Amino acid sequence: MFERRPIWSRNAVKANLDIQPDKLKLLLPYVAYYMLTGPWRSLWVRFGYDPRKSPEAKIYQVLDFRIRCGTKHGYTPNDMPVKAKRSTYNYSLPITVNKAVPQAASVQEISQDGGQPLARKPAPPRYKLKESAYIFREGTLPPYRQMFYQLCDLDVESIKKLIHQNNGKEEECNERDGWCLPRTPDELRDIMSAMIKQKIRSKRPDPVPLTPKSKAAAHGHSAQELESGEEEQEEEDEDQEFQPTESSDNEMETEMLDYILFSGIA
Repeated sequence: MFERRPIWSRNAVKANLDIQPDKLKLLLPYVAYYMLTGPWRSLWVRFGYDPRKSPEAKIYQVLDFRIRCGTKHGYTPNDMPVKAKRSTYNYSLPITVNKAVPQAASVQEISQDGGQPLARKPAPPRYKLKESAYIFREGTLPPYRQMFYQLCDLDVESIKKLIHQNNGKEEECNERDGWCLPRTPDELRDIMSAMIKQKIRSKRPDPVPLTPKSKAAAHGHSAQELESGEEEQEEEDEDQEFQPTESSDNEMETEMLDYILFSGIA
């Protein structure tokens, strides 16, 4: 896989290989190193390959994407048919001892000659993730509200054009936008959010908008107080710069622990 493509996210690897997670923790540090910061943070990079020196590595950059929700986006978290962001608190660290799981009962069939019953072996467990765990396509919803996509896995024509608009003219790699033009990640999020918004609205009827007076009556506030509060909140949201969330930091922490511990053991 790393001969074919020099940079992979862990989810992309899991979606292409049916491999037990603990074995994957052992194998990854043998073929790749883990990027902590910058446009390729939380990704695994083939040994000997430095994406900061290769403009071609632009397509492998990571996009930390979160589905926007709230009244100003037309729907609330309760209206969204998508699971909450992945929890890293359920993630098993290499030092964790996994308790034995009870084996499923086997089904027995009577042989045709009336002899001893034949035991049917339980199906082996499958570890392979679905394609949606790392690829984004128009008309489909991500499996979680927060996703880490690589740019090459955003399978939408308008997005591809935006990513490749400066092909051959890349001047320098910076920590925020990598080899892309400035603010490209923000533009990509806007396009993806618009597609998801359209998809969610097609699945659910538009909610009846509440007037300031009815909102105030429901929450015990005056209409004037409510309107001013909403305006302040919207301004705050628009001015806030996009930053990795706490869950993405937790996910990186667990990846780092895997890398350090298993590299030390090896």
